[in-house]
Amino acid sequence: MEDIQRLVDIINQRKQRQYPLLDLKGVSESSTKESVFYHYVKKRQFNNDEIAANELYGSKSDDDRYRMLKSRLKQKLLNHLFFLDLTDNNQRTALAFEQECMDHLHQARLLDFVNEQKIAKSLVLKALTTAQRGEFTKHIISSCEELLKIYSENFQPHLFAEIKEKLAESRLLYAREEEVRTQYYFMRMMILKSVNSRKNNLDAADEIIALFEKEWNSTKSYNVFHYLIQLRLLVWELRGEFLEIIPVMREIETGKYHGTTLNVYRLDQQNIILSLAFAYFRGKKYEEGLKYIKKHAGLIQKKSSAWFQLNETYFLTAMFLADYELAAENIESVMQSDGFEELSGDELAKWKLYHVYLHLMKSGNAYLWKHHRQLIENIPEKVDGKEGFNLAIFILQFIYFLDAQNLQKLTAIRNELKGYMANHFKENFSYRSRTFYKLMNIVVENKMDQHMVQVKSRYLLKKLQSNQIVGSLYPEYEIVPLETLWEKIIEKLKP
Repeated sequence: MEDIQRLVDIINQRKQRQYPLLDLKGVSESSTKESVFYHYVKKRQFNNDEIAANELYGSKSDDDRYRMLKSRLKQKLLNHLFFLDLTDNNQRTALAFEQECMDHLHQARLLDFVNEQKIAKSLVLKALTTAQRGEFTKHIISSCEELLKIYSENFQPHLFAEIKEKLAESRLLYAREEEVRTQYYFMRMMILKSVNSRKNNLDAADEIIALFEKEWNSTKSYNVFHYLIQLRLLVWELRGEFLEIIPVMREIETGKYHGTTLNVYRLDQQNIILSLAFAYFRGKKYEEGLKYIKKHAGLIQKKSSAWFQLNETYFLTAMFLADYELAAENIESVMQSDGFEELSGDELAKWKLYHVYLHLMKSGNAYLWKHHRQLIENIPEKVDGKEGFNLAIFILQFIYFLDAQNLQKLTAIRNELKGYMANHFKENFSYRSRTFYKLMNIVVENKMDQHMVQVKSRYLLKKLQSNQIVGSLYPEYEIVPLETLWEKIIEKLKP
C-alpha cells in the first residue's frame, strides 16, 4: 500500500498536461469532441478535412477550432499507444516482452525525475530481468546504466561493480549486433531498390550471409540470428528458391537452427507460419500447403493482419489448385469476418479483386459482368506500388471485351496496357506478365481467330510455362495461373 500511496501523491502533486485518453467504447451526449471525432474516423465517415470540419463545426478545414481539435485527438491517440496490448491469441510475443521492458524503463525514469528511487529501482530490475530473458541487448544496457546511477547514489559498491561488468559485456555484444544490423539494412536496400541494383548485389548478399553465420556461431545472439534469417529468406525469395525455405523454417519452428536451441521468448511463431505457408504456395507444394495452413490457422489471432495474410495464401493456393469451391468457402469466411470492413482501402480492393476472379473461374460471366461494371469500365490509374494490381484489372477487362466479341474495345485495352507498361512498369517488372501481354496482343492482331492465335502463340506459351514466379521488386497479382487464364481466353475465341 505504501507504493500505491506514493504514486497517488506524485500524480496529485503534479499537473496533467491534458486529459490523456479517449473513451473508445461509444458516443453519447456527454462525449467529448475528441471522442466524437475518433468514432467518425473509425467508421470511415470522414474522407478528408473539409468533410470533418463541416460535420463537427459547420466550417472549413482552416477553422482554428478544427485544427486544435485535430491536434488534441492526435496527441490522445499517441497516448493510447502506451496501453496497446501486443499479445497475440493470448500468447505473449517478443513485442510484448520488449514493450514490458520499455514500459518499466520509462516509468522508472519518470519516477527518478521526481526523486522516487525506491519504486524506480524495482522497475529497473524488472526491466533488466525481462531484457535478459528476451536478449534485448539495447534494453539490458539501458537498465544497467540506470542501476549504475542508483547503486552509486545508494553507496552499494559491490552491486555497482557487478553491474559495471555486465554493462561492459553488453556494450561489446551490442556493437557486434549493431554492425550486423547495419549491414543487413544496407544489403536489403541494395537488393530491393531497383532491378539493376539487385542484379549487381545479390551475389554479394551471399557473402554477407556467410559473415552473419560466423557471427551467429560466435555470439549465439538471437539478434544476430534475426538478421541472418531475414536476409536468407529475402535472397531465397528473390531468386525464386522457395523450396530452400521449407526445411530451414521447419527446423526453426521446433526452436532450433542448425541444431542450436533458439531463444523461445523471441521466436515469432506467427511469422514462421506465414513464411512456411507462402513458401509451400510459391514452391508449388499446394496440397502440403493447405494441410499446413489448416493445422496451424488456429495459432493466429482472428482479425489480425496476419490472419488475413494467411487466408490470402490459403485462397490463392485453392485457386492454383482449381479448387474453386474451397476458394469460395475461404473468401466468404474472410469477407464476413468482423474485421474485414476495417481493412485499409488497398486491402479491401485486393480482396474484392480476388472475389471477381473467383467468379470468373467458377460462376460464369453473366453474374460477374453485371455486378462489377465499375471495375471493368474504368481504366486503372497509375499508383506507385500497384502495378501488379492494375495489370490484373487490365486482364479482367480484356476477357470481358473478348466475351463480348468487341475487337475495337480489345484493341483499345491492348493500346492502353502497352502505354501503361512502357510508362509505369520498371525494367523486368515481371517476365511472365510481359509474356502474357504479348499473348494478348496476338489475340488482337489476329482478330480473335482461334486457329491463328493458337498457332502463333505456341512459342510464347512455352516461354510462359518455363518461367515461373520468382520474388519481385513489385507486387504481383497472379490470382489464377496465367496459363489457366490463357486457356479461358482460347475457349472464348472464334472457332
